[in-house]
Amino acid sequence: MEGELPETREVLSEHLKAKVRYFNQPLADQITDMLVAERSNSEIIELLTSDSLLEKKVEKALTSLYVPDTEVRETLGVMLFQEVSEIEQELCAQVTGMLLELPVSSLTQLLKNQEALKEAVIKAKKEYLKYITEEEIKRPEEVLPGPKTISKEKQELGEIIYEKLATRYPTEASKLTGMLLQMEYRDLLRVIAEPEHLTEKVELALHVLQGETKM
Repeated sequence: MEGELPETREVLSEHLKAKVRYFNQPLADQITDMLVAERSNSEIIELLTSDSLLEKKVEKALTSLYVPDTEVRETLGVMLFQEVSEIEQELCAQVTGMLLELPVSSLTQLLKNQEALKEAVIKAKKEYLKYITEEEIKRPEEVLPGPKTISKEKQELGEIIYEKLATRYPTEASKLTGMLLQMEYRDLLRVIAEPEHLTEKVELALHVLQGETKM
């Protein structure tokens, strides 16, 4: 088995880095440098042929490698956003933000396991929608925003709706979004979740808007 592996230190290092990325992609370069510096070629080959041994050495290297948590999370955040956007486009930013509250080790595992990430995204999305719906229900009637006052939560939904409309209605998107934001929270959530419902509401808003223009 060892005879089939490349013998030069540079190539061994590249092979090792590829395997280290599986355990910790954001810090793969630093961890690999540490592992290679401390070992001979034969010891590196031993790491390449034993995943369990390599995992232990990676964990040990992490304990002695000081990298600010915020720096690691920034790197993970970029990677996570790209992966989440493939699963959930509409609430990608919100879901990514929620997932970034998890421990770094959990985030690394999610980036290695597409199925686990998909489950986490679905769960986070449900929790987010449930939260903002419950907040709207719990808010006392007397302090509900008036027809011309837009809450912070509605503004977030408005940004999502605007992005949906900007390409198709570049000149009317802003006004259409403002009109739709007069709807109730639960209706806004439905508009975001159901494209056909959004189309229906936009057509109605356009009809009203065109009528105002003619007047």
